[in-house]
Amino acid sequence: MKRYLSFFMLALALGIAPGPDILFVLAQSLAQGWQAGSFVTFGLCTGLIFHVSLAAFGIAAVLKKSPALFKAVTWLGAAYLVALGIGAWRAAGVVAVATDGAVAAPPLSPLRLYLRGCVMNALNPKVMLFFLALLPRFVVPEKGRVVVQFLLLGLVFALATVLVFHAVAFGGGCVSQLLGRSTTSSTCLQYFSALVMFGIAGWIGWMNLHEKRGDGGK
Repeated sequence: MKRYLSFFMLALALGIAPGPDILFVLAQSLAQGWQAGSFVTFGLCTGLIFHVSLAAFGIAAVLKKSPALFKAVTWLGAAYLVALGIGAWRAAGVVAVATDGAVAAPPLSPLRLYLRGCVMNALNPKVMLFFLALLPRFVVPEKGRVVVQFLLLGLVFALATVLVFHAVAFGGGCVSQLLGRSTTSSTCLQYFSALVMFGIAGWIGWMNLHEKRGDGGK
């Protein structure tokens, strides 16, 4: 239970970090109201479950056959997170809450909003790489079936995403106006996003170097 609570808190922090998904929720809630942001959020979370399912069955097979390959995958994931952090750091100071086209787009139906969220997430290979980097660090084979643990972690991540993105949807108007006027606010958020990615990558590296497989997450 402690592992899942820790993962939930981490997922909340990651949900707050700026990214294309949260900006899309913000743009749609600004253009069509909080309900639009809500439908997009549920679509995005459906995409998350899709990626978690693929990661669960794929990584479970790798873990069962080759622990060394499993660890190599986590190192690649850590390197990817570093690359994301560098990108966010370089982007600091650029005020880009949403494009004019995203805000001014014609109103979309609830179904189209939901499907757009699904497609945005399901077709994004970066999401899969992200889960490959993060989820294995919270899986303990001795605690039960690996696939079940992956799926539970995915549900926890989806719950955290729903909470954060709905908060963004409800406060979309105020938040978008604040970020649109303040270069300092946007810069701080970009630095925060970069630090989150660097921190997770460093933690994964530290765990790989100092932890014997099977002792993590206890």
